[in-house]
Amino acid sequence: MVTFKVNGKEVQYDPSKNNARLLEFIRDDLHLTGTKCGCDEKGCGACTVLINGEAKRSCMFKCEKLEGAEITTIEGVPEDHPVIQAFFEYNAPQCGFCVPGIVMASIGLLNKNPNPTKVDIAKALRINLCRCGIYPRVIGAVIKAAAVIRGDKEVPHYIPDDHSVGDSFIGKSMPRIDAMDKITGKTKFYADYQLPNSLYGKAVYAPVPHGILKGVDTSEAEKAPGVAFVLTAKDIPEGGVNRFGVLTNDQPVFVTDHIRCINEYVAVVFAETQEQAIEAAKLVKMDIEELPGVFSIEDALKPDAPIIPDPNNDDSIFGYMRGEKGNICKEYFMHRGDWNKAFSESDKIVDVHMQTKRTEHGWIEPDGCQAFIDEQGRLAIIAPNQSPFADRDQIAKIVNIPSADIHMIHVPCGGAFGGKTELTTHAYVCIGALKSGRPCRMVNTREDSIRTHPKRHGYTMDYKLGFEKSGKLKAMDIKIIADGGAYQSWTPRVLEQGLSYCSGPYYCPNFDMKCTGIYTNNMIMGAYRGFGAIQSHFGSECAFDVAAEQLGIDPIDLRMINAVERGLPMSTGQMLTGKSGVEYKKTLVEAKKLVNEKLRPMVEQLRAEGKVAGVGIASGWRSVAGGLGPVENAGADFELMPDGRVQFRIACTEMGQGSHTSLSQMASEITGVAWDDYDIIAGDTTLVPYGGGVMASRGTYLWGFPTITAGEEFKEKILKEAERICGVSADGLDIKNSVVVDKDGNKVTDLKELAAKGAKVNVRIDYQLPDSHPVVENTNEDHKIPDEEYRVHHTVAYATLCVVVIIDPETGKVRVRYMGQCTDCGRLINPDNVRQQIEGGLIMATSYALDEDFSITNGWPDKTTLGKQKYTRFDSMPDEIETFYCDIDDPTGPFGAKGCAEICVLSVGPAVANAVNDACGYRITELPVHMHCKEIAAAAKKWLAENGK
Repeated sequence: MVTFKVNGKEVQYDPSKNNARLLEFIRDDLHLTGTKCGCDEKGCGACTVLINGEAKRSCMFKCEKLEGAEITTIEGVPEDHPVIQAFFEYNAPQCGFCVPGIVMASIGLLNKNPNPTKVDIAKALRINLCRCGIYPRVIGAVIKAAAVIRGDKEVPHYIPDDHSVGDSFIGKSMPRIDAMDKITGKTKFYADYQLPNSLYGKAVYAPVPHGILKGVDTSEAEKAPGVAFVLTAKDIPEGGVNRFGVLTNDQPVFVTDHIRCINEYVAVVFAETQEQAIEAAKLVKMDIEELPGVFSIEDALKPDAPIIPDPNNDDSIFGYMRGEKGNICKEYFMHRGDWNKAFSESDKIVDVHMQTKRTEHGWIEPDGCQAFIDEQGRLAIIAPNQSPFADRDQIAKIVNIPSADIHMIHVPCGGAFGGKTELTTHAYVCIGALKSGRPCRMVNTREDSIRTHPKRHGYTMDYKLGFEKSGKLKAMDIKIIADGGAYQSWTPRVLEQGLSYCSGPYYCPNFDMKCTGIYTNNMIMGAYRGFGAIQSHFGSECAFDVAAEQLGIDPIDLRMINAVERGLPMSTGQMLTGKSGVEYKKTLVEAKKLVNEKLRPMVEQLRAEGKVAGVGIASGWRSVAGGLGPVENAGADFELMPDGRVQFRIACTEMGQGSHTSLSQMASEITGVAWDDYDIIAGDTTLVPYGGGVMASRGTYLWGFPTITAGEEFKEKILKEAERICGVSADGLDIKNSVVVDKDGNKVTDLKELAAKGAKVNVRIDYQLPDSHPVVENTNEDHKIPDEEYRVHHTVAYATLCVVVIIDPETGKVRVRYMGQCTDCGRLINPDNVRQQIEGGLIMATSYALDEDFSITNGWPDKTTLGKQKYTRFDSMPDEIETFYCDIDDPTGPFGAKGCAEICVLSVGPAVANAVNDACGYRITELPVHMHCKEIAAAAKKWLAENGK
């Protein structure tokens, strides 16, 4: 036996059982789930523990090598530890999946170096990846913790913004309600639930991107040790359907004949252990006739190209049909005025060809979920989803069970960014649980996770802009085309959003726009933060900078000349009225001040030091909530519990965006219930009111309305109960911090006393946003739909981003020295939460701008690990980030708020590209920037030579 200590307790490992890694031993044998498995490749740091006081990745160590070692996991760190407390003070967590590993790495650093610099911290934590982008807060927290540990007299403190008035919760930077649990590893993600007697699943995928599956032989796999059964299409329950999809049910649960891409499942093996399932999956045999694949847009559009979508499947959801013609998934058009005439009358025409690449979300939590039969006999699913009710309804069709008999249990997502709006392993664990009566779980490997879920579309864009000499925009001609892969997924909605915002936040009287999605045999493309608009912003904002350069007009001034404002129509034709929050020009005013007063002097100083540096700006606009026609609904439920606490039940799921905190602030503002007296129940479909998916920056925006309405009624009924029980008129009574007070502020009773005396109050409110319209091709130019009714989107967020870059003339590598974003996201409910979202979005989009390229060759991904995706890490994030806000009520939003989670990613790519051009004169027309290192280096050297540096 191998003996060592874990969190001060002696444990033993039997090496004769298997050659287990420390990670599995900690999680599976000791049931300490704060240590996470994110990559299995030593690349994410989520599994970091202390071994003899040093930070180590537990996936790298075999237990048999640890005789006598002292192991500390996050569970062994007391809550009052300076690092834990500093992480809480700095409001570090977002999704929280990576945080325990970062805490352990931070403690390990301080054990070795009690006085680290920012550079030391970034270097030490480089291996710890966070896709939410919490790096600046972690660095601040580590510096604070180090000062506390050293016993310094002067200790730094994090002081968040406070925009509140008096004791109002609106505008107050309350700490996240889930922060401490995430920091200490107590938050449970789907893989942390260890249900007794579980079976473990492993997928068998289509081995070719295009072919005919003639047969599947599972006999050898079924005989393998520990195997319970092997699922194939024959195991779809009677009456169930072998297909699913978010807009159209066009994807097979199990492929039966025509293989269209490598995402598809042929079989799933369930066994007593994960290792047995993995080994047995290798024994499944397939008889396949491989077919030539269609892997490019050009090949897909050839007259003799194989037709990829199934012509017999047109099972539409929300009116999105399977395909329009041939391999065209969807085409959208918008036009206004006489664009040909306007171009002929233009003084300056700018014509640019732009491209962006496919990208992978890279959340640290691998895909998967668990299913079991609950105590009521319902099929229950533990899953990290963005759309619990939508997922439930899709599963109901597959397994032929009424939706009401399916219990979807949402647990926090370890990152999502739009990609967890789709089913991945859900159907397979459900079928397995129904077949066996035992809990079934699937936890994908990182390679399988990357293979399973859809990616961000790459766009090919042609922008033609016509201007007057004054800078006034006269005409636009925009053509966008995207490879959506083998199935529809979110492609139509992505392209419709991309088209809606492809003009940038500018008014143009004449334009012709077209956006086309194409089917190929490549991996499926879907939803990803920025959802269709991040790509087209690269086109519009770079084209505007080219125009500014050729017209000799300052880039910010050119944007100001053409900025949308109240009284003008958006490119969709929707009128911007007093009922909309439109503060885009204010973001430009702030940006102009920032550039003139700080960034130009910064660049001049850098250039004086012999560095190649430049300033770039780019603006952005993006809808808040989905719009475009589908119904958008949500509900809220308040109930006084017997112990005097209040349950607040919503379908709004949590994936790091912080909506639960902001909604709780709204609830406390309305009801008077104390901040700490809520228990939030979220996403459990048997307990919460129906609600749509959490996407499109709409968590706080959409659920804010029913929270306010239900809260008002709840408070009114509580006061009526106080009147009934205490014999005091409800008139003049109020609730403050869960205490019922009279008009003079004297206590009458409190919630605990009312509950103890039999008060029963339960209020449930269902809410639906006003109807919206799909994009009308003529942008409602004929006003057939009255202007006041033509609402394509409910409201829009705006931003202008300013960046400073420094170029290494030897390598052509670009470092972002500074980012400052000026944002109109309405009233800030929780300013620090908004800042956290914007910081994280800017950091996430930095690698999108500089490095990310999820390349696919002949249907297969070229990169199947996290490490090869080249994401932003501690040592590659921008050196300085600042955030600025208009903080003006949006008339459409709850308490004047609107979302901010996506507006922060839109402008990074073009702003960095524009800054590179300002620095050395090299114009980037294709992302990522670092694919042009050779050309950038040559331009930088030329600039140095010409400027005598």
